[in-house]
Amino acid sequence: MTFTTLEDAGKFYKNYAKTAGFSTRVRSTNRKENEIKNQLITCSREGKWKSKISPTEKANPTAVLNYPARIYIHTLKDVGAWIISKVVLNHSHPCYPKNNEEADIKPSKTYQSFVAAAGGHRELNFIEKDVKNYITREVRNLELEEDQSIKLAFWADARSRAAFEYFKDVISFDTTYNTNRYNLVCGSFVGVNHHDQSTLLGCSLMKNEEIESFKWLFQCWLRCMGGNAPKGFLTDQCASMKRALEACMPTTIHHWCIWHIMKKIPSKLNGYKGHAEIEQEMSQVVWNSHSKDSFDRNWNDFLLNFGLVDNKTARLIQFVKQYDNCLGSREQAERESNTADFHTMIPCVTKSSIEAQFQDVYTHQKFREVQAQFRGEANCITRLTNSALGYSVYKVGEQVSSSIFNKFEVTYDSVAA
Repeated sequence: MTFTTLEDAGKFYKNYAKTAGFSTRVRSTNRKENEIKNQLITCSREGKWKSKISPTEKANPTAVLNYPARIYIHTLKDVGAWIISKVVLNHSHPCYPKNNEEADIKPSKTYQSFVAAAGGHRELNFIEKDVKNYITREVRNLELEEDQSIKLAFWADARSRAAFEYFKDVISFDTTYNTNRYNLVCGSFVGVNHHDQSTLLGCSLMKNEEIESFKWLFQCWLRCMGGNAPKGFLTDQCASMKRALEACMPTTIHHWCIWHIMKKIPSKLNGYKGHAEIEQEMSQVVWNSHSKDSFDRNWNDFLLNFGLVDNKTARLIQFVKQYDNCLGSREQAERESNTADFHTMIPCVTKSSIEAQFQDVYTHQKFREVQAQFRGEANCITRLTNSALGYSVYKVGEQVSSSIFNKFEVTYDSVAA
């Protein structure tokens, strides 16, 4: 690939980088008799740097990493042009392309790129206007009452559909909030991205929460998302919502959201003496039971201790038995921005190659969780108790204080692994 000037070649790579989701810098320039002979342009994160501060003490570490993406530009003296002689496209970090508006890429430029790739206008079955409409389009569905008031409304845009492609495994649908002015139920489809941040995948307004209303809404949302149902769907305990989901997404696993379940606990226990203690103990059972068997055992002990075995109101087991199916929702209110991932790296706290692998592929939020496990490993005593037919059973004791141990039983399936 040749260019008239060095600046044209650099601008070409810069525009490519903007589209791909990374930034560039001039790494080196070689001259001979004050004339530039060649130039190396790399990803701005290229290089090596190591902090002198201990990894465990550095709260917000920053590093430039050894990433290979680059181009080499050489002059062709005989013809007075510049050529890109070598291109390395690989990145060992994720790139985050901006949308067209943020990257200052107009629909006309997008269309011209299609023309170039296809080999001419005649090879395309769409025109520039079609590209503009596709990029900027929004999906709106509206159903009105006879008096022209809103009965049902659904809205999503291209950003929501793009996010769904990456974060569609488990979706939460929430109708907690009402709009005050028009007394409509506001619903939101929410996913979780790789930073543990909530990402909006669609909104709705509904005049009622009947089965047919939810069916209409879920069908609109599915059409918007290309007919691809998520693997899991979290909701509150609304019976109409449950029936509508079964009809519209029969292959999707439906779970109740633990946050909604626990939110109802205080109103159920207010009539009991010492309800604050009961509520605290119940929270301990729900959040600190690490398996179905341990939850069942702890729950039965809880009912016996507080004399609630025969009380129908207190028997929330039909709700909290969903505990092991909806653990993911407990972090719903704790998602926190972690946008510094692209430009920083958290140093490893051990020399483990496993930790280094997590450091390379995980976001900061998830890697911090991994590091906590590596630190906690030092406080664990592990003992093999049984091994047969590819299964190994370990007893693990985690020391949390000088005299208190948390005890766990871990089964490892070497065949499945």
